[in-house]
Amino acid sequence: MIVTEFPKITETFILRDVIGLHDCGYEIRLFHLTHFNHKEVVHEFAKETLTWARDYAYIASLAVIGATFRAVWRHPRAVFGVVRDIITGCRSDPVMLLKSLFILPKSLRIAEDLQRWGAQHVHAAYAGHPATCAWIIRRIADIPFSASSHAHDIFETGALLSVKLPEADFLRTVSQYNLRYMLTHIPALAERPPVVIHVGANLVGIEPSSFTADPAAPFRLLYVGSLETRKGVDVLLRALVEAKLGDWELDIIGKGPERRRLEDLTQYLGIQAQVTFRGGLSNEQVSKSMSQASLLVVPSRIGPRNQTEGLPTVIVEALAHGRPVVATRLTGIPEIIIDGVTGLLFEVDDVAGLRHALEAVRSDPATAQRRAAKGRALVRSEFDQNINVAALADLIGDSVTAYRARQP
Repeated sequence: MIVTEFPKITETFILRDVIGLHDCGYEIRLFHLTHFNHKEVVHEFAKETLTWARDYAYIASLAVIGATFRAVWRHPRAVFGVVRDIITGCRSDPVMLLKSLFILPKSLRIAEDLQRWGAQHVHAAYAGHPATCAWIIRRIADIPFSASSHAHDIFETGALLSVKLPEADFLRTVSQYNLRYMLTHIPALAERPPVVIHVGANLVGIEPSSFTADPAAPFRLLYVGSLETRKGVDVLLRALVEAKLGDWELDIIGKGPERRRLEDLTQYLGIQAQVTFRGGLSNEQVSKSMSQASLLVVPSRIGPRNQTEGLPTVIVEALAHGRPVVATRLTGIPEIIIDGVTGLLFEVDDVAGLRHALEAVRSDPATAQRRAAKGRALVRSEFDQNINVAALADLIGDSVTAYRARQP
């Protein structure tokens, strides 16, 4: 498995895939392209992955420099072909060009490690840099690869996607929206289209908690996610100032560069006493907060460099808990929040639309609970992590079988 960062508290969906594939019988090594993040919280369920992780320098180590020279010596045409295709594929995006060339030596070291280990498949957790690394490994070591695509890994830039992704044994994406987007922007994928396998929630042990119908009880709103411009938390704060909700409180779980600005905004709006910034929490703590919330709000927008959502796992998890959800009508979100059926949608940056949705949930909790129950039923049928990771494992298994058949 190739990831960008490790550990990363917001990527529970990737770690659940890693754990799930291991439970399906695969022995796994986990390679991260950035340095190990010693300051990050490691979820309890994912702690065993720490022993599977491998960390190499980008360039400044004898192991990486040696692997680079050996690759050039043994596979000169393949290495120079990779460099040529990176330059050609990234000609419209100089930033992606430099980053792709920067990870090349580390990718060559990973390829050497995988050959010695006897790896039979490489799966990239994203279609961006992890897929570039997996593609380089495929070119150098002839180990088949696949990739998952989620959001800004395909939306932010098209650089190199049309070069590397058609060489994958298969591609997985998390929504029908992503599938349509990829087929439109990468026509070469039409012969073997990506397979839609949703992000999933682990439903074992999650029982939906009842939604209070008492209008005098505090209305507990919850936001879970990174604090970035693209997440639209400022839209939620502005809507809360105008909304008629009675006694309400908002918990914001997550961290990121926008925290200080958002804290200042709560002061400016005069709602600081009702808003709590709780920082990054473990998966277990987030789950407890969801079980106690009246409503989850996902106010996302499109951010810088076209960064946006794919199909947020937090929605899947909230519905698994039987929590009502209000979310932006954006990318793959309407595939799980069907407006008026499994939750409520509002338009991007529409403060008034979000306010009306919040008031609708507050004023009619019985209807909100019925929508949440339908959302939970949808999660059980299409977003069960155990079922979905088994589908991914089957695709990898087919690739491994074909790879073994080609070996002398």
